[in-house]
Amino acid sequence: MGQHLAQRLHANGTKLVGLDVATSAAERPWPVLVGDVTDRSLIERIFAEHDVTSVVHGGGVSGPHVCNNFPARVFETNALGTLNLFEVARTRKLPGRIVLLSSSSVYGQAAEKSSCETPVVERLPLLASEPYGCSKVASEALLRAYVGQERLDAVSLRISIVYGAGRTAYCGITQMIKSALSKEPILLDSGCDVPLPWVYVNDVCAAIQTVLELPRDKIRETDTLAYNVTGPGYPTFREIAQHVQTLVPSAAIKETSDPDKYAMNARKMSLVASQRDLGWEPQVTIREGVDLLYQALAR
Repeated sequence: MGQHLAQRLHANGTKLVGLDVATSAAERPWPVLVGDVTDRSLIERIFAEHDVTSVVHGGGVSGPHVCNNFPARVFETNALGTLNLFEVARTRKLPGRIVLLSSSSVYGQAAEKSSCETPVVERLPLLASEPYGCSKVASEALLRAYVGQERLDAVSLRISIVYGAGRTAYCGITQMIKSALSKEPILLDSGCDVPLPWVYVNDVCAAIQTVLELPRDKIRETDTLAYNVTGPGYPTFREIAQHVQTLVPSAAIKETSDPDKYAMNARKMSLVASQRDLGWEPQVTIREGVDLLYQALAR
C-alpha cells in the first residue's frame, strides 16, 4: 500500500521520503531508506535529515497472517515502532499530522458475529483477540496518549481487509486469481459464506490523503480519534470465487474444511463517521476491484 500512496502523493507534488524494512530493485523518484521502525535513532535521523512535517505510519507487521505465531515480534514491531515514532515526533515538535494505519482487527472476535447484523462503529469497545489486533489496540492507545498529553496531531484509520495489485502479504482474493490462472482449484475454507469487508487499495489511499489534509476542526471523533475505512458491500468468499470464474471460465471451486483465515475481523463496518467528517466513501466495487487485480496478475 505504501507504494500506491507514495505515487499518489508524489503526483500531487508532495515531497516525501519512504522507510522500508527491505530493499527493492524498483526505481522511485523519491528516496526510500531501508531500516526498522524499532530503531528510534533511525527515526530521529530521518526526521532531522528530511525535515519531516507529517507522517503516514504503516510500518510494521501488516496483518494477522504474517507472524501471529510470534506474538513478541508482532508487539515489538507494531507497538514499539509506534512508540518510537510518537516519541520522536514529541521531541522534535512535529508540526503536522500523524496518520496511524490501524485495523478492523481491533474490534476482535466479540464483534465478529454481531457485526454481521449491525456494522461496528468507532466507539465500540476494542476487544482484539489475537496478537496483531492487540498490537493495533496498543498503538491506538499510544496515539491518544500523545495527543492528549503532548498535543500532537494524530488520527487512526481502522482499515478493513485490503486487496489490490502489489500486495505481498497473504490476500485471499489474490490467491483465488493466481490459482485460477494456474489451472488449480480455487479453495474455499469454512466460513466462505460469511460477509467480509474488502476494500480496494486505491480507496484506502484516497482516505489516507483526505485525513492528511483534513482541518483539525473537522475531526469530531475526538474520543477515539479513529475512523473506519472499508469498501462498498460485504461480499462472501463464495461470491468472489464465482466472479473469478467469470474471468477464468475453466477455474474450478473446491471447498475445504480448513479454518477461516479471516476470523476475528469485524464483518461489517459503519462508515457514517467517515462520510460525515472526512467526506470520504469507497468508490471501487468488489467486482471492479477484482477485475483490476485480475488484469494486473494476468499480464
